[in-house]
Amino acid sequence: MGPKGVEEQLHDADVSHCLSFEQVSDELIERYGIIEGSFDTVTGCKYTIPSFQDIGKLYSIMIEDCVKPGKEVDELMKIFSSFISDKISDFKSDVYYQNPSYLECSYEAGYLLD
Repeated sequence: MGPKGVEEQLHDADVSHCLSFEQVSDELIERYGIIEGSFDTVTGCKYTIPSFQDIGKLYSIMIEDCVKPGKEVDELMKIFSSFISDKISDFKSDVYYQNPSYLECSYEAGYLLD
């Protein structure tokens, strides 16, 4: 998608939020030629897997708290390509369930804080 694609999706969010998650996902997959991968963070999990809406809410909080005005796309891209995104998505751990402030401080430090 890249920054331009993210910016377009944020622009279209007023309309897209009325559509089903599946429809929006299918359209993005087709538009950007996203291929199926083998990314599995669910098999063997010890904890309940949060819904995509809950995960999105966490990322939304982090982006809003960490962003400088006018840099929303840059911050979104930065968070999603950082180590913290991989840690949050590893549902075999409990990182997703940590306090958002802890996750934000860890993200800004560049590693999980003790």
